Amino acid sequence: MKKSLCLVLSLVMVLLAAAGCGKADGSAQSPEKGGKKIAYTTMTLESPYFVEVSEGIKDKCQELGWECTVQDPKMDVASQLAAIETYIDQKYDGIIISAVDAAALPGIIKEATDAGIKVIGSSTDIENIQAFVSAGEYEMGYALGKAIGEWSEANLSGDLKGVTFGTINDQNVMIREQGMREGAEEAYSKGNITFINEAGTLGGVTAEEGMANMEGIMQSNPDINLIMGSNDDSILGAYEAAKSAGMDLNKMAFGGVNAVEQALNTIKEEKDAGEGAYRVTVDITPRLHGVTDVEIMQQLFDGKEFPEQVLIEAKAVTVDNIDEYFK
Repeated sequence: MKKSLCLVLSLVMVLLAAAGCGKADGSAQSPEKGGKKIAYTTMTLESPYFVEVSEGIKDKCQELGWECTVQDPKMDVASQLAAIETYIDQKYDGIIISAVDAAALPGIIKEATDAGIKVIGSSTDIENIQAFVSAGEYEMGYALGKAIGEWSEANLSGDLKGVTFGTINDQNVMIREQGMREGAEEAYSKGNITFINEAGTLGGVTAEEGMANMEGIMQSNPDINLIMGSNDDSILGAYEAAKSAGMDLNKMAFGGVNAVEQALNTIKEEKDAGEGAYRVTVDITPRLHGVTDVEIMQQLFDGKEFPEQVLIEAKAVTVDNIDEYFK
């Protein structure tokens, strides 16, 4: 992308999509004397998970007296590239990125680091970043798959059909999907689990995408049992589609990652009612993740290096421990 075009797109994008810390009108809060100027460009603020991450980032920046700008590219890589170009031109001190397309960003990230800007990958590993903060891809998938498999072991029998939702061709999410599958297979001993798709072949990030995917799956595989996804949003959409279609929920288990409020509420409500099929979510503490991003940025400014991934713990949330989240 030519720099002039990037700048034009960037100015429009920043005016429309940037949100600052600490002011009701959404403008960026000026840093205190000696403070830093930080930007977070996320994937989409339609995802409750990334809303929570951004809130954690803003909270910690406000505590430190740093300026903070949050940009929502709405899953548009061109918008994200333009935003990063703007932050370089405006001499930000640090940029935190949840990549829409990790393969598209190494060049612009190198441009940022060459300019002395510290760059962190949040939830997505990207070439040329200086720190990567995320729950382990395999670990969060495995936590979900194991919990789904354990429920299946206790409640189902015979061969089962499963499906996993991810982000098409995202290598990190494909690792997460592999963890889901292996966790479920290891925990279930009463038959085989056949997954109807290969990891990375079924995209699903929003509830609308999940609903559309599930409608197609039910037509071609009406006997589907296990529906797992790399986030809760898409699986909550899939779950609504299954309920609307009158599927036999007693033979089904749905679960996602991120422990968004709607997923937690659904598990709690269904436990109390004694019925329902949203069995699992995986808590990777998104607000704490955002706080951790800023803490790692602070250490980068102090000269610390992070050659290894900074891990956020993944914990399965089921009917057995859901009450802990509502105390």
